[in-house]
Amino acid sequence: MTEEITYADLEFNKSYALENIPKPPTPEEKGLPTSSPWCLAALTLLTLCLALMVGLLALGVVFFQVTNICQEENVKLKEKEKALQTNFSSRLQEIRESLCFKGEAKNKNNGMSCTLCPTNWQRMGGDTCYYISSGKKTWEGSRTFCASQNSTLLMIKDKEKLDYIGQYFIKEMYWIGLSRKTERDGWFWEDTTALSTSEKGIFVYNEAKSCAFLRKKYIYASKGCNENSLWICEKAPIQLRLTDNQ
Repeated sequence: MTEEITYADLEFNKSYALENIPKPPTPEEKGLPTSSPWCLAALTLLTLCLALMVGLLALGVVFFQVTNICQEENVKLKEKEKALQTNFSSRLQEIRESLCFKGEAKNKNNGMSCTLCPTNWQRMGGDTCYYISSGKKTWEGSRTFCASQNSTLLMIKDKEKLDYIGQYFIKEMYWIGLSRKTERDGWFWEDTTALSTSEKGIFVYNEAKSCAFLRKKYIYASKGCNENSLWICEKAPIQLRLTDNQ
């Protein structure tokens, strides 16, 4: 009986001793760091920063490549532009020389330029282009047409021009740029200069109306301004430079 009690006491003491063994401290009790939302946020931010750096690096590489490509294309475009400019200049020079050679060209400045009349215009001596109409208009209608062509009705201010031009217009009557407001007023050319018969030897015959026309080597005013007739426009020729270095 004494031994059993002693064994029981031993077992009890053993259990009691085991229960009173101190437990190892937890991380919190040891003061060690633990996982928290701030740590997760910091890790996420670091990941984003790394991704951003990689993206920026990739963009830098792409930008550098694109810049090189653009520079190469720019060089090619400049070379093409230069070639086109050279071809254009050569072609333009050929056209200039062809026009001046085929047309009634008057060379100036040691052959560096020539003067030409527009299509359907002609030169009858001198440095003037003339348009001879094939249809008929009133004097005012003829005047309006000439103005639309940056020209005026024919003005004959000296006897030499009258004799020279008149030899081409023998059969028909052609309106010219000489008129007056009323039958009592004086005659004026289209550039507002007055007709000076005493100095130039030019006279108006049959002054019954207020608009003058040319026939042969004479100027008449026997036809009403509202009647239809042929007309003559005149203007300075176009000066065409054979080279650009002027």
